[in-house]
Amino acid sequence: MSQPGPSSHSAETPSRWSAERRAAFLATVRLFRELPAPVLYEVARQFRPKAVARGAIVFLEGEPAEALNLLASGRIKVVRETDDGREVILRLIGPGEIFGGAGGWGEPIYPATAVAIEPGVVLQLPAQTFQDLLGTCPAFARAVVQELGTRLREAEARIRELQTERVERRLARALLRLAEKTGAETPAGIAITLPLTRQDLAELAGTTLSTASRTLSAWDQAGIIAAGRERVVIRQPASLRAIAEAPAPTEGTLPQR
Repeated sequence: MSQPGPSSHSAETPSRWSAERRAAFLATVRLFRELPAPVLYEVARQFRPKAVARGAIVFLEGEPAEALNLLASGRIKVVRETDDGREVILRLIGPGEIFGGAGGWGEPIYPATAVAIEPGVVLQLPAQTFQDLLGTCPAFARAVVQELGTRLREAEARIRELQTERVERRLARALLRLAEKTGAETPAGIAITLPLTRQDLAELAGTTLSTASRTLSAWDQAGIIAAGRERVVIRQPASLRAIAEAPAPTEGTLPQR
C-alpha cells in the first residue's frame, strides 16, 4: 500500500515543471532511468508539461497518437467502450506511470480514451522523439521491450478476468488492486484514497452501475467494506480476498454482468 506523495497535490502547474525537475523525475521512471545523464536531460527538455483539470480528456480513442504521455501529478483513468456500450476502465494511472504510448510504439491512433480523475500535470513527449531514442539508445530500446512485455501480460490477464470471472470476484480484485496502489491504513481499515464513484468502480469491474451498487451495498451491510460517497474503506481485507480468490465459474458458464 502507498499514499499519494506531494506530486498528487492539485496545486501543481506546468510552470513548476522546469527542465531540471523533469530530468530528476525521469530518473525515477523505469523506462528512462537507464539513459545517460546528458541524454536524459535532453529528453526531459523535449517533454511538454500540460495541466489537466478533473474530468478533462487527455486524449480520445481514435485520435492521432502524436505523443507518449507520462503522468507527473494527479490521477488518470484509461477507458474504452465495449461492443454492448458499457465503458470499462482499462487502467488507473498514478504519478510516474507511462500511458497513451501508442505513438511511441508505432501505432497511428490511440486505442482508448484517457480522462483525468484529479487535477494534475501530464508530461508529453512527441512520438517521433521517442522513436528516435529507440534507434540511438540500446538501453532505452531494451527498457521499452520489457515495458511492452509487462503491458501485454497485464492486458491478457485483464481480458481473461473480464471474460471468465463473476462480477463479485472482479469487483473484489479491483478494490484490492486499488488498496495496494493507493490504500492508507486507518483505524477503520484500509482506506482507498483515490476518489472513485460507484460508476468508476463498475467500469473497473466491467459491469453495470446497478450490479456494482448492489454488490457494494451487500458488502457494506456485511461489514466487509464501508462505502461512502467517492470513498471506500476495506474493513475486512481477508473476507474481500476470499471473494477475489473464489473458484471461477465452470467451463461453459457465462460470467455475470
